[in-house]
Amino acid sequence: MTADSHVEASSYARARTMLTRPSIRVAARQNTYRLYSIPQYLLVQLGPKGVRLLRRCSLLTYLIMALLVHTAVAGVNKKLIVKPDTPEGNFLELISLETDYDKRLALIGQFTVMFPKSESIGWAFSQIQDANLRDGHWDNAIQAGDKLLELDSDDLEAARVNLQAARSKEDKALIKKYTELSEGIALRVVKAPVIGDDPDEAATQKKREELASGLLAQREYALYDQALNAADPRKKIALLDQVLQLNPHTRYLNDVLLSYFLAYKQLNDASKTLSAAERVLQRDQSHEDVLLFVADYHFRHQQEPRTVLEYCEKIVALMNSKKKPAALSETEWSHQKALYSGLAHYMAGSVHVNDEQYETADRSLRLALPLLQDNNTYLPAVLSSLGWTNYQMARYSEAVRFYKQCLPYGGVYKEQAEKNLAAIKAEHNVEQ
Repeated sequence: MTADSHVEASSYARARTMLTRPSIRVAARQNTYRLYSIPQYLLVQLGPKGVRLLRRCSLLTYLIMALLVHTAVAGVNKKLIVKPDTPEGNFLELISLETDYDKRLALIGQFTVMFPKSESIGWAFSQIQDANLRDGHWDNAIQAGDKLLELDSDDLEAARVNLQAARSKEDKALIKKYTELSEGIALRVVKAPVIGDDPDEAATQKKREELASGLLAQREYALYDQALNAADPRKKIALLDQVLQLNPHTRYLNDVLLSYFLAYKQLNDASKTLSAAERVLQRDQSHEDVLLFVADYHFRHQQEPRTVLEYCEKIVALMNSKKKPAALSETEWSHQKALYSGLAHYMAGSVHVNDEQYETADRSLRLALPLLQDNNTYLPAVLSSLGWTNYQMARYSEAVRFYKQCLPYGGVYKEQAEKNLAAIKAEHNVEQ
């Protein structure tokens, strides 16, 4: 090997390439033509006719390899359309022969200026976009990506690369722009029907759909994770809205709906909390706090008595079967079980009182009594209801016993108990 050829081969080995690394290089030195290949291949001596053929092979190899890189996710605008023995084809050959990375990039830039209507213009801009992204020239990458999007408004890869460049330069406006653009394209791609019977086109479309689905899944999880970790309930709700806008049937739907419930509850918005709770219960009735909220809401508004009874029954069953959550201590879990079960029995008993089903009401209220024994908010209400229930069943001594237990709590419970005790004594002369 001559000194010149050794230098050129070494230079080739060091040269950076954009998306392809052509395995064939052709060099002409005076009247002797040599084919240089990857080092493990032998040096071949050729004549002029042979080298013309191999130059064509060199160009074809370069173009095919470059094409394969982008075809997986590209539309038709990124395909190489090679036209031999034309100014355009000759220029592509010139690009294929250039081993210097920067010079090749400059030549591809020239190609876009000289042949703006070329069927290979999308391929050229994709090369420029990827090269500038890799070299950290964010604005140039975005500019090339915008050109690609002008050629194909559904070029997801171009939008995705522009988003990557925008993030790298930390430009919030551009990040928002290309995030929304990428999402919109991805949604259109996954919904697009399969067109044509061409196997290559079908494979390309499948790759595009896979890329779109992957991008949407990543975005969906990112929004979901941000929502779960958002301390501000309003911000949490806004992020949850974005999750459902992106995918109404998200795999995280149960958690999303529960998060809505908790966020609206934190904001003390009873109407929206109720709506969120009902959506949760349509899919999952294993959350005792959601069941309790809905039952309590209808109970306080004296509506939907059958729903109140149904949910109270479910709450009691859950509290009897559910394992202690890891976040709670044994004491905390025991207290919560007693409170939820006690309230469920109390509400059920009260519904039965209103329906004048006093025997059933008495059983429910007596079950609530020990569970709410240390709860000064609900205990007097249970005692008062038991007094009234037993009075209606002519168990006057029991009624007196329950009403007398209301007296220490003062307020309306003491006032009502004193009146009822006086009436029982006057009507039935029951010893008090």
